[in-house]
Amino acid sequence: MTSKPTQTTKPKRPKTLPFSHKEKRTVSSHGHMIREAFQSDRKPKKPLLSRERTKRGGVLWGTFMLWTVLISVTVFTVFFSDFHVIRSVAVNGTQDVSPADIEAFVFGRISGRHFRVFPADNFFLVSTSSLEKETLREFPKLSSVSITRRFPDRILVSVTERDRMLMWCSGGPCVLVEDDGVARDAGPAETLKNEPFLLRVVDTSARPVDIGMPILTPEETVAILRLERGLRERSGIGFSPVFASPSRVSDEIRITTDEGWDILAGLDIDPDKTILSLQLVLDKEIPVEKRSVLRYVDLRTENRAFFASKDADGGQEGDVTDGTAVDRSDAAIPVLTGAETDKKK
Repeated sequence: MTSKPTQTTKPKRPKTLPFSHKEKRTVSSHGHMIREAFQSDRKPKKPLLSRERTKRGGVLWGTFMLWTVLISVTVFTVFFSDFHVIRSVAVNGTQDVSPADIEAFVFGRISGRHFRVFPADNFFLVSTSSLEKETLREFPKLSSVSITRRFPDRILVSVTERDRMLMWCSGGPCVLVEDDGVARDAGPAETLKNEPFLLRVVDTSARPVDIGMPILTPEETVAILRLERGLRERSGIGFSPVFASPSRVSDEIRITTDEGWDILAGLDIDPDKTILSLQLVLDKEIPVEKRSVLRYVDLRTENRAFFASKDADGGQEGDVTDGTAVDRSDAAIPVLTGAETDKKK
């Protein structure tokens, strides 16, 4: 058998120029020389990594602009749009204070602008805590104020009122006594509307009082207010709204009745017991027809009531012990103030 001759494959000539099929038909055998002459004038293509960076930068710039527009629209809507402007203030819990006055005050406090830019009546910019403090300062008759916001344009004001406002007068302008016994400016309280609810205590020692000074203990402050309210509601006795005290450390209060006699009370005694002792001595010892000559009733001793009358023989003393009225000629004489001592002389 004869073997077939081995066929050799002629190596292909490498292409030097990326000619297309159409170019091969149209260009001459020397066309590639012309192509190479003008090859260097063409703009080189950017590398793939460079093209990706350009594309990514465009996406980031577009995202930035989108967020900028979104934030700008949100800020305008929240802080400058009329949609969130406070349009109504509802007040509840008032008794003697006019709700219209509180409403007008709140609207006045949220008028204008913060930093000359942001509207103060914007729902999101109203500070309820500072507004509560300012309302309490403006209306001393209020004992508590709670302010809340109701979306989107409403404010709710809930208040409670105190029965009386306690003022301390000593050698100068009167000061308002807080529940903790500290003195504060009495200017907002001394108005014609508040006059029926003011209870003044005159310190006969005339020692000056400064704003922020503790005058009474919280217990003494509560005792004075409870004593005044108990006498007004339970005793049936009319009395002056101006009490007297020898000093702010004496724990004593003098109350002048409309009938001309005085009530001496101690602040260290439960006001309910003081009123009960007064009722007992008046019911059992001093009927209404005899009170014209009554000088005072001393209630500064717990469970005991001393009284003195304006008789021609120098007066009569008596006391009530444990709810039983007993006439005693040797009863202890209550301590008199300097004014009474001078009057007696």
